[in-house]
Amino acid sequence: MNKILKNTALILAMLVTVLAAPLHAFEVSGESFDADFNITSWTSNVDGIALTAEGEVGEGYGKVYLSYDFVSSSADKNQGDFSGDVRTINNDGVLVAGTLQGIWKRNGKIVTIYTLDQFSNGDMIYAKGEVDLVKGTMSFIAYPIE
Repeated sequence: MNKILKNTALILAMLVTVLAAPLHAFEVSGESFDADFNITSWTSNVDGIALTAEGEVGEGYGKVYLSYDFVSSSADKNQGDFSGDVRTINNDGVLVAGTLQGIWKRNGKIVTIYTLDQFSNGDMIYAKGEVDLVKGTMSFIAYPIE
């Protein structure tokens, strides 16, 4: 009986370890920067919305223009995926283009988005953002991917 209890405890410990591992598998840390935008247009269609925004961003990007196509993937239209484009131009006239892609989820007036972005200068960024649909703002914490 003692051997059965030991084996059961060992199996339970292994199961807890295996199930708990994914909880800590994705952690974002390191250098980050803020990126804040004002929404400049919003167009609805049957599948979702098209949104544009602009703002000033540090880290050498300068003036940044965003365009998104948000698509709903749920019956209540409260979550889905998106794709988009970004164009930046800094004070030296350096233009950088990029692609935006990720997922989103709405809770009341706030849409949380998770995005993986790739730029023509080789930069890649992971960002988590909040879109305030009432204020017409987008605020991100961006993490360069090394």
